[in-house]
Amino acid sequence: SSLKKFLAGLDRMPVIDTHKVGIMYVGPGQRDEVDILRNSHGSPAYTRFLEGIGRLINLRGQVDVYAGGLDPEEDGEYAYAWWDDIGQILYHTATLMPNNPADPQSNNKKRHIGNDYVRIVWNDSGIPYRFDTLTTQFQFVNIVVDPHSLGAIAAFSNNLHETEYFKVTVQSAPGMPEFAPLGHFKLISAENLPLLVRQLSLLADWFASVFADTQHDTIRVEMKTNWHNRLDAIIRFKNNMPKEEPGECVEGIMGQEAFRDFTTSM
Repeated sequence: SSLKKFLAGLDRMPVIDTHKVGIMYVGPGQRDEVDILRNSHGSPAYTRFLEGIGRLINLRGQVDVYAGGLDPEEDGEYAYAWWDDIGQILYHTATLMPNNPADPQSNNKKRHIGNDYVRIVWNDSGIPYRFDTLTTQFQFVNIVVDPHSLGAIAAFSNNLHETEYFKVTVQSAPGMPEFAPLGHFKLISAENLPLLVRQLSLLADWFASVFADTQHDTIRVEMKTNWHNRLDAIIRFKNNMPKEEPGECVEGIMGQEAFRDFTTSM
């Protein structure tokens, strides 16, 4: 029936908003995209950062968390993700993806990270990270994290990384409006870095998606969330249904139920 067909289509529309963000580690002296993509690990500070930005999930048989197009057979069994009641972020982390000897250019990794609108770049290279280091047509936002300084180590502290500070810079595509409350850069403690970068990556992906999907015209073209698209589908279905003839006023409990039917107010 038309109702079953409609409900099947509605079930295929996500009930939350999903985001994909790339993460790359740049080792000392590295400039080339292939060398960067083929890194299989990073510094201790980078590893600690990953542990704070999201939860490590097993992609094999994963149905509860958005997998961002990753295939455990080709892209590794694990990924970092974060979610709440209304949204999910899947981080395409290059150091978690396996290096394939048959893929010396790391095209499989680039297939995911290069198609992300936003990339987090942990830059231990010692040289400024260029915006166009990764060649891709989806070049919108880079969130670059550089090591900065080591603060005074408190007494009785055994964790040397908790007093480190990092420089966070946002690089964005020409013509893209400024959206990040960072100015030229911000110095952030290691403790607060994962939370800040996670929120920044979510905000950046929203803005980059609007910028890309509206062909840079955010005034005349509306950007809709998954929730809005589901509501539009429900309203279209209701408008296509045969109109009911006005019936008699129903009193009592049935009348109260009819009054609470939200579909009659659409």
